[in-house]
Amino acid sequence: MLQAIHDRVTGWIAKVVVGLIIVVFALWGVDSYLKSEARVYAAVVNGVEIAVPEYRFAKQKQIQRMRSMLGEQYDANLSNTAEFKSAVLNRLIEEELLVQAATKTGMAISDALLAAQIHAIPDFQIDGKFSQETYQKLLSQQGLNPQRFEQQYRRGLLINQLVGGVSGTAIVLHQNVEQGLRLQGQERKLRYLRVPVARYVDKAEVKPEAVSAFYESNKSRFTEPEQVKLQYLELSLDTLTKGLKASDAEIEQLYASEKERLSIAEQRRARHILIKVDEGASKEDVASAQKKAEDLVKRLRAGADFAKLAKEFSADPGSAAQGGDLGLFGKGMMVPEFDAATFSLAKDAISDPVRSPFGFHIIQVTEIQAAKTPALAEARAQLVEESLRKQAEALFFERSDTLGKLTFEHPDTLATAAEQLGLSVQESAWLPATGGEGIGSHPQVMEAVFADDVLSGGNNSGVIEIGPNHVIVARVLEHKPARQLALDTVREAIQANLRQQAARDTAVKQGVEWVERLKGGATLESIAAEVKGEVQDAGFIGRADSKHDRQIVAEAFRIPRAADNTTTSAGTVLANGDYVLMQVAAVRDGNLSSIDAAGRTAFQHNLDQLYGSLETAALLEQLKAKAEIKQDPERLD
Repeated sequence: MLQAIHDRVTGWIAKVVVGLIIVVFALWGVDSYLKSEARVYAAVVNGVEIAVPEYRFAKQKQIQRMRSMLGEQYDANLSNTAEFKSAVLNRLIEEELLVQAATKTGMAISDALLAAQIHAIPDFQIDGKFSQETYQKLLSQQGLNPQRFEQQYRRGLLINQLVGGVSGTAIVLHQNVEQGLRLQGQERKLRYLRVPVARYVDKAEVKPEAVSAFYESNKSRFTEPEQVKLQYLELSLDTLTKGLKASDAEIEQLYASEKERLSIAEQRRARHILIKVDEGASKEDVASAQKKAEDLVKRLRAGADFAKLAKEFSADPGSAAQGGDLGLFGKGMMVPEFDAATFSLAKDAISDPVRSPFGFHIIQVTEIQAAKTPALAEARAQLVEESLRKQAEALFFERSDTLGKLTFEHPDTLATAAEQLGLSVQESAWLPATGGEGIGSHPQVMEAVFADDVLSGGNNSGVIEIGPNHVIVARVLEHKPARQLALDTVREAIQANLRQQAARDTAVKQGVEWVERLKGGATLESIAAEVKGEVQDAGFIGRADSKHDRQIVAEAFRIPRAADNTTTSAGTVLANGDYVLMQVAAVRDGNLSSIDAAGRTAFQHNLDQLYGSLETAALLEQLKAKAEIKQDPERLD
C-alpha cells in the first residue's frame, strides 16, 4: 500500500490521480481567468460554489484533450451538446465531494509531504535533483503558477489519500482470482463472415424532403462559428532573461543568505515486508498477523534473504516484486509510524514489527544519504539562474505595468506600446469563439476579446495573464459573426450521411434475418455465396488477438457460452456499418497451471484496482445521494 501511494504521486500531471478525477488538474493556472469576471456559479455542492469560469476553463481543457486525442476526427459540435457540458460539470462536482469527504474524516496533506512529493517528480529534476528553474519553466509552459499548482496538487493528494483508503477495503477472494484468470486466458474457436455496408449504399434512396427535414432538425450542426483574427503584444519572463548578468559578488551574497534553503535533508532507502491487517480486524487476526511478522523478523535476523521473503510474504504488491524496495525518501513522506521507525534504524538493521494503519511492517534501511549543504561551486549554477530570474522578474513587472498603461492610453493601437517596449505586433489565425490554437487556446484570452468593449468598441484588451510571468494585450483585427450555412452548401454532406445510415439500417435488418437462418441450420458458406463474400476461419483466438478486427474479437467474447459447448451464432454491426455474422464452435478456459506466481500476483493487483474503483464509484454515489447539489444548466454555455 505504501508503494502504491508513493507510485501515484511521483509522476507528472497525468499521474497525480490515476483515472479518477481529471478535470481538477486541468484547472491548474485558472487563477487569472477567475479574476477576470464577477463570480457566477454553475453549481453549489454542500454550500461550496463552483464558479462558471472554473466550469468554462475545465470545458476548454477537455476540448483541447479531445482535439489532441482525436485529431481530424474531432467533431467541434460535440462540445455544444448538453451531455458534454453536463459531464464536465459532473467531474467538478465529484472532485469537490471527494475533497469534502476527505476533509471531514480528518485527512490532511502536510507542507513537508507536499514539498517532498513535488521534489520527487522526475520531470522537475536534473541529474536526479530537484531544479527550481525546471519546475517554474514547466509550469509556465502549461500556463500554471506555483501557488495554484501546489494548491491543486495538495487537493489531488488528499483525494488519493481518501480513494486509497476506500480502495483498500475491497476484498478479492481466491475464487475471484481463479475465475478471472480462467476468463482472461479463455480462447474461442471463431468463424465469421463480414458483409460490407458498401453493398447497400448505392441502393439506398434519400428523398429530397428527408434531406430538408434533417437540415431543419439539426441546424445547429450546420453553422460556421463566430470568429476573430487578433493582433497582440506578448511579454514573458523567459525572453527578458537574455542579456542579463550576475556578478560574483552577487552570487556569493546570495549563497550566504540561502545556505539553509540549499541544504539537502537526510534521505533513506528502505525495503519492507507488509503483513496486512484489514480495518476492523478481530483481536485474533491482529495477533496472528503480528506473530507472522515476528517469525519473519527472526528468520531475517538469522540471515534469510530479505528480497525473497518480501516477494513471498509482502502484501504490498507495488514493492513486493522489487524485493520490498521503496526507493529513497525523506522524512514525512511515509505514514508517521513507518517514518519514525525508518529514521531511527541503523543501516542494515532489521526492525521489530511496526504497526501502521495498513498492518505490520518489517523494515530494513539499505542506504542513508546524510544531510548535505552544497559548496558554493556546486550551487553556483542554480544561484546564477535564481539571480537572473530575480532581475528578470523586476524587469517584467516594470514592463508589464508600462504595457498596461500604454495600451490603455492608446486604446486603438498596439503600435505605441510595441515601439516603446521593443516588442513586435503579432497576428493570430482565425479563431472561433470556443478557442483554437496558439493564444486562442487560453480561455481568458477568448473571454477578453469577445467582450463588447474589445469586440464592438475596437479597444485594446487589458493585460491578460496566460501563464506565470507571461502576459499579452490583444485587439480584434477582423471579425466574422456566426452564420447559418445554407442547405445547398451542406446538401451533399447530408445526403451522404443519410445514405450511409440507410445502408447501415438495411445491413442490420438483413443481418438479423441471417442470424436466424444460422440458428435454423444454415451455414456461413451458404450466406457467403449469396453475398459473394468469404468466410474467415480464425481458429482459436484469445482476447488480445491482433490478427482480426478488435471489435469482432470483442463481440466474439460477448456471445453467451452454450451450456453443451455447441456452436452458437450471433451478429453485430461494426463502427463503419459493416455487418459481421459469427459462429463460436468451441470454448476453452485458460490453463491455470501455466500461470506463474508473478502472473497471479499481477492479475490480483489489477483485480484489486478494479474492485477498488468499484468501491470508489459506490462512495461517490453515496456522497451524491446525501449531498445538497444545486446546478444551473442554463449557465453551461
